[in-house]
Amino acid sequence: MISERRLSDLTRLRGLLPLRHLSDAEFDNLTRHADIETRDPDRELFRCGPDDDWLFYLLEGDLRVVDAQSESFQISAGTLEALHPLSPHPKARVQATAVSPVRFVRFPASLLQSQRKPKGGIQVKEAAVGEDELDNELLFAVYQALRDETLVLPTLPDVALRIRTAASDPSKGAEDVANIILTDPALASYCIRVANSAGYGGSTPISDVRSAVMRMGVNPTRDFIMAHVVRNLFKTKDPRCTTLMRAAWSHSANIASLCFVLARRLTKVNAEQALLTGLLHDIGVMALVSQLDAFPGLFRSEVTLNTVLHDLRYEVSAMVLRAWRLPEEMVRASCAAEQWFRPAESPYGMTEILQLAHWHDPEHHVPWAEPLPDDDAPVLRALPLDAFTASGRLLVVREAGNELEKLRAILHA
Repeated sequence: MISERRLSDLTRLRGLLPLRHLSDAEFDNLTRHADIETRDPDRELFRCGPDDDWLFYLLEGDLRVVDAQSESFQISAGTLEALHPLSPHPKARVQATAVSPVRFVRFPASLLQSQRKPKGGIQVKEAAVGEDELDNELLFAVYQALRDETLVLPTLPDVALRIRTAASDPSKGAEDVANIILTDPALASYCIRVANSAGYGGSTPISDVRSAVMRMGVNPTRDFIMAHVVRNLFKTKDPRCTTLMRAAWSHSANIASLCFVLARRLTKVNAEQALLTGLLHDIGVMALVSQLDAFPGLFRSEVTLNTVLHDLRYEVSAMVLRAWRLPEEMVRASCAAEQWFRPAESPYGMTEILQLAHWHDPEHHVPWAEPLPDDDAPVLRALPLDAFTASGRLLVVREAGNELEKLRAILHA
């Protein structure tokens, strides 16, 4: 007879990804082979190589994960990242060690693959979209492609890496950064345009890159250049993927513009970092869409396509942001941007800025996003009544309309 503790563990496991998409019979078959284990602090859970054929799901506690560059980050049970299997990955997850006492489920990865049925087998009816159905075989194929590295994480162009390296070097300054930007005429033109925009424009327009970097500052220049580089990073020959990427970029550019304005007017959060966080919070969607031409069947089912993007965007976004060595604060904020009933921090931090931007921009809501909340979300309750217009929108955004439109134009260019 199954114990109460194991039943509780399996109930929790049932809600994790992609297991929630299995039928009850498939889930029962898989969990017959699942081991529920514990580790004390400082004990290893997995390592690339010996544990490549296993999937791990964190149920309780905290893990420290080390990547291929020996950088580490923490994953806690109950977070969005812990919704996904923590399988070893040669770049993103080389080793995992318990930080606190942990409880986890482990089973062979081959078992999950074996649950996939041919088309016409497992299908979950989505009544809200008529006859469209979730194609589990296709959904699990994308999950497997991510796990076995068939889906490749994008790398930053050399010029962006050189600028980030120079910006973090205390012996380098604006002239060094400007000289790197000058090696790319398109970046040079973009840099001057940003420096003359509403956010930075002084009384006298500037026409050279060094003055542009001096006006903006080295770190803000770094972040705006990063935004421009990412815009041109993802290419596809499939017009359906191109349409999706344009929608994803438009959404992110709008969120980024709002983040910049909100950070400047409501918080002490660095506005340029807020803009970059807004722009990259859904980078996983761009990375996924750029390679979906390998799965043409996805475009025959809108439900399956949106489920793939919804389920995998947080995991892929976190993997990309960490691979690019961006701040862990940005990773955490991106993963929590739509956790609407997460308690709001005081004073507002990066996550709250991202949430306010999403809430304020319902016209650009994308189909893979979480539903927007009513006006009782914690991040909204923390604002005074006079922070809202008569129509219920944020007053500071209306007051910054001109700046917001110019920022959107720059990011959409």
